[in-house]
Amino acid sequence: MSPRFQILRRREDYFRHFSALDIGTEVIKVLTVRREGTEGVILGVGRERHKEGAMSAGAIANTDAVIDACNRALESAEDMAGVVPGQTVVGIGGELIKGFASAVSYPRERPDVKVREQELRSLLQLVQKRALREAQQLLDLERAYGDLEAQLIHSSVTSVKMDGYPVISPIGFRGRNLEVTVFNTFAPRHQVEQLESLLRELDLELLSAVSESYALARACAGEDQWEQGAIYVDIGGGSTEVALLRGGGIEGTRLFNLGGRAVTRRLAAAMGVSMDEAEARKLRHSEGLLSPQMEAQVSSAVAIDVDVLLQGLALCLREMARGESLPATVYVCGGGSMLPELMAEMKAGEWAEGLPFTRQPYVRQLMPDDVGGLTDITGQLHSPQDVAPMALGNHALGGQEQGDAVDHVMQGVLSQLKGARR
Repeated sequence: MSPRFQILRRREDYFRHFSALDIGTEVIKVLTVRREGTEGVILGVGRERHKEGAMSAGAIANTDAVIDACNRALESAEDMAGVVPGQTVVGIGGELIKGFASAVSYPRERPDVKVREQELRSLLQLVQKRALREAQQLLDLERAYGDLEAQLIHSSVTSVKMDGYPVISPIGFRGRNLEVTVFNTFAPRHQVEQLESLLRELDLELLSAVSESYALARACAGEDQWEQGAIYVDIGGGSTEVALLRGGGIEGTRLFNLGGRAVTRRLAAAMGVSMDEAEARKLRHSEGLLSPQMEAQVSSAVAIDVDVLLQGLALCLREMARGESLPATVYVCGGGSMLPELMAEMKAGEWAEGLPFTRQPYVRQLMPDDVGGLTDITGQLHSPQDVAPMALGNHALGGQEQGDAVDHVMQGVLSQLKGARR
């Protein structure tokens, strides 16, 4: 057996390494990461483009094709890193993914008595049961997809307050009103089962599955963003994901099926070329490498789809706002954000007219340096499209979760709910 496969036979090495698997609608991206205390070092990078029809609306449409592409991307990252991790964190996406925050305020009958673990456990159980009902109601509205059963894929306590004051853990505190906010991500059960089957075929142990837009917001938000709020937009090939950070926590995530692939399709039709050639011209256009004549032709075609995509973003944000003010800082990443027309239009701000922004939105493109907790030693990560897989790596490292005591109680609640479901 080669040294490449021997290195992770030791238990400590196995848990020290993991893969971040970003199954995008156009490209699979893989990072091989080694834990270094609370941070991580990126040792390898792999990328593989999907075959036509492998993905649909952000979800897997052809399992065999996706498995094949994942294997190639994983092997590329592992060969570069010189290690083969057995664990992985996976980003899960699709228009049926429902991510939202749920808060419960609990007036305590005996405010002079210290909060105990059982009291916190009961409150978290109440939050989770309410969230599951809400997620099921949302999926029931997707009648075009038939009957769907909601399944929890990720849960995080994002805020705990005692009498209005934030605390890391309420256990041991006295007070009259205990408030807990939990962000949950739900997916249709069949999509979760499909993902589990995929990982079995890839011989990978699931470390965590998480909404990519949620991971993006947590990985890139600094103190100012947590305090003032922000909007995170990841424009991929076939879809755009949005996360709203407001009121000190991630309030919701959404996805709509518009992305860079629509631009490629229009270019192919307008210029009479194949999809592959249209994609190549789009990328050269993003880098400013086309001749002036072709540049004008491409830019004219791109502008139409940029306008449509921004209309979709405006509709998405209007629904997420729920009649309240939106934070006026917008961060954008993903391959679609590399189109100069898109960033120019977003910064101009006409797309935001009529939305409840507190002021004219400030728009900035995210880069790999914006992701905390990770160091890239490969030299391969330098683009806005590399931000999302890095955010998954950040999530696997632990991100900015609540304190250990609250997390311990939440894990017990989740285990109990999972057992009850069975």
